[in-house]
Amino acid sequence: MTSRISPARTRLVLVGGGPRAIGVLERLGASAAQPAAAERLARTPLHVDIVDPHMPGAGRIWRAHESPLLLMNSRAADVSIHPDETVDCEGPVRTGPSLAEWAEGIRRGTIAAPTAGTERLAEIEALQPTDFASRRVQALYLEWFFGQVLAALPSTVSVAVHRTTATAVRSADGVRPAAAVGPADGTAWTVELEDRAPLHADLLLLAAGHTDSRPSAERHQLAVFARRHGGTYLAPSQASDAQLDLLAPGQDVIVRGMGLAFIDLMALLSEGRGGVFEPAPLPGDPDRLSYRPSGREPRLWVGSRRGVPYHSKVRDEGAPAGPGDLVHVTAENLRAREDAQGRLDFRADVVPLIAAEIRRWVPGAPSAAPGEDPLAWLDDPLSWLEGEAHPQVTRDAVVRHIETDLHARTRGDASSARALFQLLLRLHGVLVDQLPATRLRPGAQGDYPRWWHSLFSFVDSGPPPHRLHQLLALERAGVVRFLGPRVQVRAEESTGRFTARGAAGAHVTADALLDAFLPEASLVESTNPLLRDLVTGGSAAVGRESAATPGSLEVDARHSVIGPDGTARPRLWAVGPWTSELPIGAFARPHTNAPCHRRNDALGRELLEAALRHGEAAASQGERAPSQGAGALRHGETVLRHGETVRRTGQPARLGVMGPGKIGRALARTALRRGLEVRVSGRAPAAALAAALPGAHPVEVAELASTCEVVAITVPLHVALTLDPATLHGAVVIDATNPWGEADAAAVAAARRTLGDAEGLLSTSELLAAHLPGARVVKTLNHIGYHDVEDQGREGGDPHRRAIALAADDPQAADAVAALLHRIGFEPVRVGTLAAGRQLEPGAGLFAGWSTSEELSERRRELVRVA
Repeated sequence: MTSRISPARTRLVLVGGGPRAIGVLERLGASAAQPAAAERLARTPLHVDIVDPHMPGAGRIWRAHESPLLLMNSRAADVSIHPDETVDCEGPVRTGPSLAEWAEGIRRGTIAAPTAGTERLAEIEALQPTDFASRRVQALYLEWFFGQVLAALPSTVSVAVHRTTATAVRSADGVRPAAAVGPADGTAWTVELEDRAPLHADLLLLAAGHTDSRPSAERHQLAVFARRHGGTYLAPSQASDAQLDLLAPGQDVIVRGMGLAFIDLMALLSEGRGGVFEPAPLPGDPDRLSYRPSGREPRLWVGSRRGVPYHSKVRDEGAPAGPGDLVHVTAENLRAREDAQGRLDFRADVVPLIAAEIRRWVPGAPSAAPGEDPLAWLDDPLSWLEGEAHPQVTRDAVVRHIETDLHARTRGDASSARALFQLLLRLHGVLVDQLPATRLRPGAQGDYPRWWHSLFSFVDSGPPPHRLHQLLALERAGVVRFLGPRVQVRAEESTGRFTARGAAGAHVTADALLDAFLPEASLVESTNPLLRDLVTGGSAAVGRESAATPGSLEVDARHSVIGPDGTARPRLWAVGPWTSELPIGAFARPHTNAPCHRRNDALGRELLEAALRHGEAAASQGERAPSQGAGALRHGETVLRHGETVRRTGQPARLGVMGPGKIGRALARTALRRGLEVRVSGRAPAAALAAALPGAHPVEVAELASTCEVVAITVPLHVALTLDPATLHGAVVIDATNPWGEADAAAVAAARRTLGDAEGLLSTSELLAAHLPGARVVKTLNHIGYHDVEDQGREGGDPHRRAIALAADDPQAADAVAALLHRIGFEPVRVGTLAAGRQLEPGAGLFAGWSTSEELSERRRELVRVA
């Protein structure tokens, strides 16, 4: 991996750097390393651009800095991003550790830890195979995987990461509409970017992952209603993004949704506000909990379509439970039900086969009554409550359902629940293969894939069992109240409040409404400008909305984007929850021939073959590849053209790190996770740096000053005092060094002699600034432990935000470094010129003894009084 882009014949752009995109890249790289492909790539190398404002590998959803209360809904042993020997694919399989095995490797020292932060590292080291890891630990696992993918790529495949947002896709000439481009005319694409020049793409994969949606008309009206009457409405969002601080202690809050998003929000509004769960076992219920409130919790009135939460995870869910080869949901039976056009109706043709499969393999599975939906018993477990107009009946029914579910899935004989879990997992994989959306008959919209995915998630993707024990404890403590199934919410103008009613008579009036589910995937309403533009770009529209799955981009079985004219767009593919493919996730249980790995392999191989064909065709015609970012230089852009670097200006900042040791790596990782681009220069090989700092670009020392707004010197002080001054000429330089040990002491003494500082009055930063006369030196980051850099960053406005002092002679340099510190989660506090930086040196008055800016100010006042 290198920051200088060779004149590659073929350029592949991945819009999105989350786990699905990186899974495809891993599969492409594995096939690219095979002898036949390697020989061809040696003649026509491939360059990959990854465009994502979020941390590559983890993407937007998995965040290393989110609350540890947000948990995975699968045990650590049941999560793997790696394909394994069970995956039925053409490409070579490179096995790797599951989440649990990765944590064990870190404990044993056979895998390098992806963080120095003590809090996250403690979580990793404590993680056992049956534990449910925090989502932030999963983020670190995915980051690590990205690093391994980069390190394993052959030298003929280079990668660059662009931390920005793609805004549109156009045909490369910018004139013809993409819909008019045909396979024979050498199609290329241009990806427009938010804050820099566009990227040329010979091949383009859109893999943007989960995105937010703009408010629908209904949600917009709810928000307007709440503002008008002084109430609160929280729209669907990721749990980490929900503005829960708007919900007051003791406030009645109507909550719509009881899926995984609700479980996350429940945790943040209980434990996250200081409440404590304590063991309260009873005979036959050893895992029972009680809840000790903090007094800061709101009161949650919870309901949904089903009226119950997702089923608990099953104990020993992978243990053999009976299901053998499918006998009803088979390719032959599906073909037998096709109409003359080869299409199926999901409800009429497929659901009865699923129901028959469940009856065959799951002990005790009921049969539907005549005229009843064959899966109603599974999808709507409280349907019998209809007409039972009594809140106590509703409460008792929901509690009994949860208690029965926990017992069936975690205690006693769990074989029936385990068989159902395993069967639905298998059925899901078969439907992925057998039912592309284009195989559905018109009129089947809404049932598949969304209804099926909802049912599958309800049964198989539920929360850890202890979360449901917590839910019951919160109900007993009065923090949660159940509204039951088929909840209807109205905004009552006469009262200015929200009213919720369940089908069984439970109801409540409140001035706050929380929609506890994720934003629905919708191209037209997506907050992602590129996704909207795909189908709303007028004559330049690239794709079209799927008729079978409204709101999604239509793709064929090979993930090629279907254009407005109904033909597949050449060299353009798309994957993700906003496409018409059945949602399959980005990682899976090991040893299950997981659909995501099979799909990733097929797509990775197709991309590689398309790249090879394109490169060979271009080579035979004597063509040169377009340079990256051809066109006008935009705000904040760096362009790397065959060895030529063009200095970029403005924000967003690019950080250079000289010497990625402990503090350098911690700083680089933190900057990457906060959305900055990072260049690193060190002695380690590029592959090793790529593995340790996935997403950072290894470069030569001479490139740091020309390509980065700020360069952090994190080498030992005696090394810094021997740097070639020309290397950092014109750069804003962070001096994060401290005089430790004999080598530093000797170097400092020599520098003082050179400058005639016999009395030792100059700070070490002044000595460094004198050695680097063309650089603008800022003293900072020397007074925080490297492990704290990753742990202690917080958002602006947090009263406990860690302060970082800085000293500088150049006000503009101080501004640039202050902006960087703020971006990575710290409160910058200026303490004066570089001369004042002496107070930040080890043993001096401001080196330690404070944390927040208020504490720093008090510490400075104490020093003045003492003086």
